[in-house]
Parts: sequence; C-alpha cells; structure tokens
Amino acid sequence: MNTESRLRDIIKSGDETRSTLRDLIAGTESLLRSTASQAGSEAEAARDRLKQQLDAAREQTRGWEKHAWRRAREVSQATDGYVHENAWKTVAGAALVGVLVGMCFMSGNGRD
Repeated sequence: MNTESRLRDIIKSGDETRSTLRDLIAGTESLLRSTASQAGSEAEAARDRLKQQLDAAREQTRGWEKHAWRRAREVSQATDGYVHENAWKTVAGAALVGVLVGMCFMSGNGRD
C-alpha cells in the first residue's frame, strides 16, 4: 500500500468519524429538544447531564480536529523541507538512471 493510498484511507476514516460524531450530536440535541416538555426532577437532571456530556464531546472533537490539522501542517512542512534540501540529489539520481537506461537501449540496437 503506497503513501497516497494510506493518506486517502486516513482522510476517509476521519471524514466518516466526523460524520458519525455530527450525527450523534444532532441526535442528542434532537432528543434533548423532544424531552424538554417532560417534567420531573429526574428528567431535568438527565437532560442536564446529557447536555454537559454533549458539550464535552463537542469540545473534545474540536481538540482532535485542531490536533489533526496541526499535525498535517507539520508533516507537510517537513516533506517540503526534505524535498527542497534534497532536490539536486533527486534530479541527479533521475538523470543518472535516464542515462543508464538510454545506454542500455542504444547498446541493444546494434544486435538486431
């Protein structure tokens, strides 16, 4: 599995997780709205706990997302730095391989 494929899988997984969390939060908010008319201290206490847990889940999700973006920027900057530092090595290596392949093709033409 190449790096590009792994990156696509990570992005897809992150999108699916984010979608699932959004659905969970939306469903929880809907449940809170639908039970708002219910009276009683137990129902009120349950709604308060659920609202606190929902707020905590939202905050934690924001933290994960911020961390993921920060990490992606770090990886991108490191990759960019590596490519810039080793550009001539890469170009020289590709040119050498090209010359060797060309020499192999040219030496094979005389045998036909």
